[in-house]
Amino acid sequence: MNYYVYTNWRADNKAVIHIGNCGHCNEGQGQNRFKSRGNENGIWSKPFKSYEEAKQHALSLNMAKTFDCKLCTHKMVKYNHPA
Repeated sequence: MNYYVYTNWRADNKAVIHIGNCGHCNEGQGQNRFKSRGNENGIWSKPFKSYEEAKQHALSLNMAKTFDCKLCTHKMVKYNHPA
């Protein structure tokens, strides 16, 4: 399972973590209905092999908001590391 981060600087300056087979993500290709806009609103990351890697990448972007996709969050494998 791959994880992707969509960075959107037009809509609330946010980074959203998705799993590859999410309908919004489509393995980092996004939804076809927005293809004509190119990178106008945001960009997809490279694939990450773990949720933790995707989360670290998302946080490193210093966006105003970072969160998991509401559509695919229930399918994500998340790890809690002790502090």
